[in-house]
Amino acid sequence: MRVLNKQRKSHSNVTVGIGWRLRSAVIASALLSNTPASADGLDTAYFLAMQPYAVLKRASVACGKPIEEHVAYKQRLLEILSGVPDIDIRAASRDIEQAYQTDAHLGGLDCTDGLQDRYKQVIERGIDRDLEYLAEEVLNRQHRNQ
Repeated sequence: MRVLNKQRKSHSNVTVGIGWRLRSAVIASALLSNTPASADGLDTAYFLAMQPYAVLKRASVACGKPIEEHVAYKQRLLEILSGVPDIDIRAASRDIEQAYQTDAHLGGLDCTDGLQDRYKQVIERGIDRDLEYLAEEVLNRQHRNQ
């Protein structure tokens, strides 16, 4: 029974995570488009690019990792987003911070092994990967709007 209860608890955590992700995708869509909310390549890239920021900032706050990492990441993220026509950069910045707040709320502000593992994965995978994907999608959006 303990294994079943742990699986149920784990499943409910995944459900919460998916709900947050879906909500973030809808918010991103509303920010990046004047059309009704629907996911496209730019929305997905934006959502994916917010995730490393949340991990970098949580690791900075909870584990004492370098603050420069998440600050520089957010600056680059916003710089890329500034290439999207009609984007509200202030709203995008608030949305990125909300991604961190949600991640911190769900995962806590303790320096856990799980957080350190996520941080390590982000660093090993390369923090530029998601930013490069976002930059490609911004260019695609610019070409479609010309």
